[in-house]
Amino acid sequence: MRNVNKIIAFGAISLSFASSAAFSADATGNASAQIQTAVSVVENTAMNFGSTAVDASGGTVSMTSAGVVSGPGGYTFSGSPAAGAFTVTADASTAVTISFTDGTLTGPGTAMALNNFTHNAGGTPTTGVGGSLAFAVGGDMVVNATQTSGAYTGTYTVTVNY
Repeated sequence: MRNVNKIIAFGAISLSFASSAAFSADATGNASAQIQTAVSVVENTAMNFGSTAVDASGGTVSMTSAGVVSGPGGYTFSGSPAAGAFTVTADASTAVTISFTDGTLTGPGTAMALNNFTHNAGGTPTTGVGGSLAFAVGGDMVVNATQTSGAYTGTYTVTVNY
């Protein structure tokens, strides 16, 4: 009787494997990928606000991406102001995003903030057929009240992504 029970149990297990195989199916999945060249960005011209004569009240000096400087009444500007200029190298004819991280100018007095950056690459910057994109950058320099005179230098970050 034990042998009969074992044979019946083995037979039931075998039938369950056989029946599950009859209900299976295979399919081929598809996959794809697009590899993009790493984006690089190089500064060609440093942003330069030129010389700014300020009063004791402080204020914001703005530079357009064309290099035009303006500020509060009572401020005067001289020297050779220049917008920052950059070149991006990436895949040809590809849209990119351009963003900025605020920076600071440090020197003999209190540090001055650099912010509110703009660029002239348009609303949907796109690399050309050769894979490059040149653009200019303007922004604001925040002059503190009673800012100490002297030379100030600093940095800001330009980020370009696909």
